[in-house]
Amino acid sequence: MDKQEIVHQERVLLRIKKELEPLKKEETEARRLWTLGYKKNLSAVRELNERRKKNLTTDILKGGIVNKTVQTLWEILDGWDEKSEELTRRRDAARSAMESKKEEIIKEEQLLSELLYEYQLQLEQGDAMIAKVFLLNDGVVSALENMDKYLSTEVFPQLHAKGTQKTIENSLMTKRVVIMTNSITFMDISKVEEAKGYIDAFFARINPDRTIQPEDDTVAMLSELLKELLVVKIKVKAGPNLSKFLALELSEEKFPELKKAQRLLASATNYVRSGQYVRLFTRVSKDDAWQPVRQS
Repeated sequence: MDKQEIVHQERVLLRIKKELEPLKKEETEARRLWTLGYKKNLSAVRELNERRKKNLTTDILKGGIVNKTVQTLWEILDGWDEKSEELTRRRDAARSAMESKKEEIIKEEQLLSELLYEYQLQLEQGDAMIAKVFLLNDGVVSALENMDKYLSTEVFPQLHAKGTQKTIENSLMTKRVVIMTNSITFMDISKVEEAKGYIDAFFARINPDRTIQPEDDTVAMLSELLKELLVVKIKVKAGPNLSKFLALELSEEKFPELKKAQRLLASATNYVRSGQYVRLFTRVSKDDAWQPVRQS
């Protein structure tokens, strides 16, 4: 329901009510003219009867002389029946039009009343819905605040300061809470640049013209790994390949450049914990697979 529908209906009703006014005036004017004519006619009849009682002439023309008074009285009487019928028809037509217009007004007023009722009902439903949403939101906010407080004081302390993840299960092994962390990796650019120099030196030593494929499997693996690790614009990309490279046990004698690059990148890499959160899992029994639980 649009408010504009009510505005439109109010305008329709106002227009019809305005259309009723000239009909009222028409009916009133017809009655006024009929009443005025009737009184004049009645008065003329009385005067003529009085003249007869007094033996006064009621002829307009007598002895070649026009009696103006009598002439006026007869003029009033002449055609009154036709005029009375005309005014009566005029009045009845106005009354009939008024009744039709009043019925139309009643119909439109009823429609407006229905629209107002429906709109008011819609407003009440909207208010109730909004109130319910705010109530539910207050409950959610309160629950989240309680959840955050409990996690901060009871759950997150279970994770070691340097740990990144910890799993806790209930005694029935049907519910699991996994504490996890977000971390941000910062790289020391100067050390990264120096490490890249050693890596480039390694490539220059084993494959000066960069066309010969290395025969040693270890060298081949290192070549592929380092190609993925090195990025032209950002020099070294922190990620899984960097972790793989740092975890390799390399011979200082065979790969002196890479060993130095390892030490530099290890010292250049700084992991900072940025936040903690939990993931929930459940299962019917300990023999079933874990299923994630929906969280807000």
